[in-house]
Amino acid sequence: MKIIKSRIFKALVILFVIGFILGIISYFIINNNDIDENIYNYFELIKQGNFNYLKSLFNSIILNNKWLFFIWISGILLISFILIPFIIIYKGISLGIIFISLMLTFKIKGIILFILLLFPSVLINEIIYIFCGYYSLNFSMKTYNSIKKNKLINIKSFYNNYFYIYIIFTIVLIISSIIEIYVSSNIIKNIL
Repeated sequence: MKIIKSRIFKALVILFVIGFILGIISYFIINNNDIDENIYNYFELIKQGNFNYLKSLFNSIILNNKWLFFIWISGILLISFILIPFIIIYKGISLGIIFISLMLTFKIKGIILFILLLFPSVLINEIIYIFCGYYSLNFSMKTYNSIKKNKLINIKSFYNNYFYIYIIFTIVLIISSIIEIYVSSNIIKNIL
């Protein structure tokens, strides 16, 4: 795929990996008791059958699409070069903290829980954020270059394509949220 071979895409993946490593390191620096307790309580809710699926689904859809919207809108506002690296690193840090917390709280079972949380929903989300980051950066560069060179472009089709990409990613994130809440949580319930 042309996108995966691009330098922008590779840079975003590297930023995500750096964020993941920083998340693991920062876990030992910050007060991690609250993180461990929140994760433990989350799993206890699932285990005891007190997990509110509908509310969790709604929260997951809102949260996932909030990040997508920030990435997408930064391309239109031409601030993607500032915002997107921070979002991608932040997402990596969050995942790194969850990973190390699960490992230390649940030991070997924590690795299994992380894999269940990661596949497929969280992995899909992170891939979508990286792809959207690529399109956002690409969109910003094309817009900036056309303004700088005073070059005419077909604005309508340019923005339409960018909007359609956002709609497709939004739908994928909604499906991912459904998988995360209904499928992954039920698998986790059987493991715990």
